[in-house]
Amino acid sequence: MRIDARTNTARLEAARSSAGRKVELLEDVRHSRADLAAEYHAAYATWHKCSAILAKRRGEPDELLGGMAWHQRKAARHLKLAGGAQ
Repeated sequence: MRIDARTNTARLEAARSSAGRKVELLEDVRHSRADLAAEYHAAYATWHKCSAILAKRRGEPDELLGGMAWHQRKAARHLKLAGGAQ
């Protein structure tokens, strides 16, 4: 599913929840299996991307912990660790 500013809130929350579950499942094995590390970081980037859009919609200040800009920086970092762009 493509996630952008036009995605409705319910879909964003569902994608964030799904990505969060995937991160939780892969958290323990990502260090021992390189093939799962990329999947872990891609899921975490998706979680941050959804959180950034939702934070903007809630009107949270950008630079604070949990704000849109903070989540965007984290998503970019995880995408880089995953080995590319989504």
